[in-house]
Amino acid sequence: MYFDSREEQACWHVRLQNSRPIIQQAVVYPAENDGHTSISFRLEPNREQAICLAVIELLFSFFSSYHLERKVREIIQNRYFFQDEDEVEHIAEMAMLMWEGEVVYHGANDLPQQLRKRVSHLFREIVSEQIPFSFQSLWNFRMRTIQDDFVTLVGIAIDEYKLEQDYQEFIFLLRGLLEVRRPILEEVHLVYNDEFFFYNQHFQLISKRNLANAIDRKLMAENPMFIDSNTIAPLVSMAPRKIFIYAEDEEIRIIRTLKKIFEERIIIAHPNSFAERVKEAGEMR
Repeated sequence: MYFDSREEQACWHVRLQNSRPIIQQAVVYPAENDGHTSISFRLEPNREQAICLAVIELLFSFFSSYHLERKVREIIQNRYFFQDEDEVEHIAEMAMLMWEGEVVYHGANDLPQQLRKRVSHLFREIVSEQIPFSFQSLWNFRMRTIQDDFVTLVGIAIDEYKLEQDYQEFIFLLRGLLEVRRPILEEVHLVYNDEFFFYNQHFQLISKRNLANAIDRKLMAENPMFIDSNTIAPLVSMAPRKIFIYAEDEEIRIIRTLKKIFEERIIIAHPNSFAERVKEAGEMR
């Protein structure tokens, strides 16, 4: 295996030092080259399969963490023309999370999984056939047929990045509207069971019709944007000082959004506590 730069060589040595002993024992440095611009792997007949698998795993990991991150940034800048460093960094991170299978974005389907399989298969071929290579030559030639798929992967990450930007602007706008709204209710209670059920401060159910009537049509017309008419629109219109949400899972997307919009106004509680509060309110009457 040949190195294309001293930086690549240095990063490889760091990765190698943290690798499994079976790999470290298999690495051979050319005796005549003190600069170590290349290395080879020694395969022992009784341990050949184990060493091959370990080497394939290491090559794949090094490609992902060192080379692919740099190629992704090149694609972002040269194919999609993003130059702002923060934007490039953010998009690259999203693309790498998708490549690693940690997140799934709309439209990606099984593309990341298929790409990982093809790259892993390529390293299996190289190790089994003992082909001399450098990572740059692999990218330029043997990976040429899948480079367009990496471009597509980055494009999906960019689409998701733009959606996230729109989402943040949406949250910022709603926070601004809340700052100037006069509260119609001091508090409101939301019980989540596949959908939200609204209760006023006296724990009386607010009908869907009354919720719809509570929406400030002028506010919505003057600030055209997509707002959930069942939850966000009535809450922004009523602008309560306190919003109690009773749910078993506060990581549900709509609840996360409400927490970002209403911030300190939100209080999360377990569904069981709603019944207890209703009982306490009944006893006080």
